[in-house]
Amino acid sequence: MTITKESVILDTDPGIDDALAMFYLLMNPKVKLTAVTLTHGNTNIDHVKRNAETVLHVMRKQRESLNQEVPVEELPVLAIGSATPLKANNLFATYFHGVDGMGDIYSKNSYWEDLAREGKPAYQTTERDAADEILHQLKHADPLSISILAVGPLTNIALAYQRDPVTFSRAKRVVVMGGAVDTPGNVTPMAEFNFRADPDAADIVMGTSKGFKHSPEGYSTRLELIEQGKQAPMHVVVLPLSSEGAISKQEYQERIVPVKTPVGELCNAFLVWTFEVCSKLYNIETLCPYDAYTALLLVDMISDKGDGKNESSDFDQNWVSRYLDLHVETKGEYTLGMSCYDNRGWDLDEPAWGDEQAANHVQVIVRGNGPRFARIFLDSVFAMSVQ
Repeated sequence: MTITKESVILDTDPGIDDALAMFYLLMNPKVKLTAVTLTHGNTNIDHVKRNAETVLHVMRKQRESLNQEVPVEELPVLAIGSATPLKANNLFATYFHGVDGMGDIYSKNSYWEDLAREGKPAYQTTERDAADEILHQLKHADPLSISILAVGPLTNIALAYQRDPVTFSRAKRVVVMGGAVDTPGNVTPMAEFNFRADPDAADIVMGTSKGFKHSPEGYSTRLELIEQGKQAPMHVVVLPLSSEGAISKQEYQERIVPVKTPVGELCNAFLVWTFEVCSKLYNIETLCPYDAYTALLLVDMISDKGDGKNESSDFDQNWVSRYLDLHVETKGEYTLGMSCYDNRGWDLDEPAWGDEQAANHVQVIVRGNGPRFARIFLDSVFAMSVQ
């Protein structure tokens, strides 16, 4: 049986859990990864580029070991994006990911640096920057046929929207790993890392959801506006910080450490670092791979066109969500990057934030199925053998 694949643009800042998300998408039969667009975030853009190249070359080695080589024209495009936030100062997470963003693997073993020099293509190159590549992909595809998965700061996504909001609204949906909703932040008491790393971009992206309706009428309206060459409301889905989807150290030792595939070898190289950092900094024996968890969310939403008709889908059975007028604080001294919504519990005659525009309509994930994620992710990415 032929599986219809969802075209996906991954906007990312690899990053350890970003690498895990990349492998999950690249190995998923339901996904066609058309482009990987890179942003500042977990480390600087030069390290981010090197890490993405390493992941893609390791995936090439994995396919070669399975005699499943992919024609160059079917490989994802790799596009370099913004090195800095829209307005804020750079914020990196090297304390968790290492200076190189991958647990400092390059200084420990030259193999990872040499991998890209083998000369065999692992991706397609482009002169377009990340925001322009996103727009290029959307412009040359059917309306509402490409999903965007954004697992880093949202700079590239906001820039794409600012440059051409009409073309940007051709995206089926934007699934975002970010924000701290009804929970403390991780990089400050109020803010999650991705939103804090570019709060202005995050607030812009939340604002693209104004007027979105998850209904047959809303879906038809989106298509009609796009066909008329007009901007349409965006379906923005946010997976905030959560301890769901954690992988225990025991699962790591039993399911990942013994794996000798190319993917397993790279992941083991950086996960040693990761579990040590989790223990030292947070006194925990688990890893929460937020970006890979969000990748599963996107896959579970594939059957949902955004028209409210996806009954009995993997999403409906495993995720709980609610729509919020979600904004991101862009000026606060203590609250910069904070996820904000009106939870006072009563209806107001005017918009909650005192402006004249319609409310944002962001689909925020409240709960998922962590044990299911761990099972699916480990089974998909860490098969014991490539044979």
